[in-house]
Amino acid sequence: MDSSNSTVETIAVVNFLLESSCCYRCIIRFLGIQVPENEKAYRKPREYLNTLLDDHKTVNPEDNNSDESVAKRSKPNICPVCLDCFEQKTAERIVSNFASLSIKDYEYKTFIFNVSFPKCLAIRAHGMLLHLKKHFPDYKFKNLYEKEKEGDIVIEPPHKIFRSSAGEIISKAINKQYHPKSNLSLLITIGYENDNLEVNNMKNIFKIKSSRKNQIETSRNNINEYLKGLDDQTFKNNFPVPPQVPNIEVQLEKVDITAEPIYLGGRYFKFKRTIGQTPWVINGVSLAPHNVEEIIFDAVTNVLRFNKKYMTFSSSGREDVDVRMLGSGRPFYIKVDNPKNRNISLEQIQEIEKQIIKSELVAVIKLQVVHPSDLVRIKHGEETKRKTYRGLCKTTAPNIKDVISKINAQKELTISQLTVMRVLHRRTLMTRKREIPIISAAEIPGQSNLFELEIVTQAGTYVKEFVHGDFERTVPSVSSIVGYPTDLVALDCVNIDLVWPEAPDT
Repeated sequence: MDSSNSTVETIAVVNFLLESSCCYRCIIRFLGIQVPENEKAYRKPREYLNTLLDDHKTVNPEDNNSDESVAKRSKPNICPVCLDCFEQKTAERIVSNFASLSIKDYEYKTFIFNVSFPKCLAIRAHGMLLHLKKHFPDYKFKNLYEKEKEGDIVIEPPHKIFRSSAGEIISKAINKQYHPKSNLSLLITIGYENDNLEVNNMKNIFKIKSSRKNQIETSRNNINEYLKGLDDQTFKNNFPVPPQVPNIEVQLEKVDITAEPIYLGGRYFKFKRTIGQTPWVINGVSLAPHNVEEIIFDAVTNVLRFNKKYMTFSSSGREDVDVRMLGSGRPFYIKVDNPKNRNISLEQIQEIEKQIIKSELVAVIKLQVVHPSDLVRIKHGEETKRKTYRGLCKTTAPNIKDVISKINAQKELTISQLTVMRVLHRRTLMTRKREIPIISAAEIPGQSNLFELEIVTQAGTYVKEFVHGDFERTVPSVSSIVGYPTDLVALDCVNIDLVWPEAPDT
């Protein structure tokens, strides 16, 4: 088909769709116009179509069918294909309901949005396609979904058209600029009263089973997938072709507002032996009066006004309640879901650290915003890091110098730990090999049964059990090395060999 004939047929399609009561954007959509290359066409569809008709009239002055502008020949009804979802008046009606939402509480300069349309839009578009194919069998579109050869038309997805037509309206209403990589996301759900009724025949055609017994699922994804393989006659037997002009407007159903989480990372210290890392509650009773998580959360809430219910605490391992965390501190991070604000200043970070240390129970250093991609280092470090412990031990051995000598004679140890008794209720019963690369002991002046023990351990080593032997479930142990029962009086973790956070604190 030469260019002139192709243009003539395009104009015929435009006129046909106008007579079928389609809106301007649906007409442009069925011409195969893509948003990235021709976004202006969807922003100003009347201007685009009038230019198309004017250009055709210049080439074909004898064609009297294109004398009128698009505006003069349009009909004031609801579009049978998009239900007026692509119309700016619909966008204006939708954003008029935004005042009651909490969007203004989000201190973001940019936003991104997606739209959930009525499910029947795919069926209505398919019906109009078949109507076009009947009257224009040689036109270059074959189906809605994929090209079979060069020149075939694939119509633009609805959300791209809505974004072009409604983006500026929404942006003005919420006083934020659209940006495709914004951390603030709006999901606009558009409802249609007859939606389920119009898609109901899909259940009869495909018997799409849902996960719920004896129920049929007609999700948007299911409908789009099954329309791809549906033969034309079956569709016509179950759905109107062309789609009927509706008499009910779409409505805003809901708007879900979501901000991407932010992460605060640092290292914490624990100074008392009565503090858990996280809340320790059994049968509704708290077994530790304070914990690291709540102390940090309280300070973050006081300074940044984040809601604690949206915070999650994670760390590189954990120490027992009666073990202090000293030295360089334990790496940790906080995930804050749906934050209302992402602009965290150095002064605010410093204030959080000040409030935490005022507790006299916990301190935090190097607190900063960390990138999500860095978090894997925390999890990886749980399995590969080395930890240094310093403990006060008590032994029944009669000669403390002999004890010190036996311990210091040890080189790198490989121990076998059968699942320790105190965690047997929650861990698989098995023997685990652990490395103790460094072990040393020192006398305490004036004490005949006490000594200081320092060890470097592989991640996952149970230090208390390594000292007392756990009824010979840990072999060797300090008790077996010195030949007398030995136990810990107090234990401190003084170093965790993991660089975190990576960026220097300022």
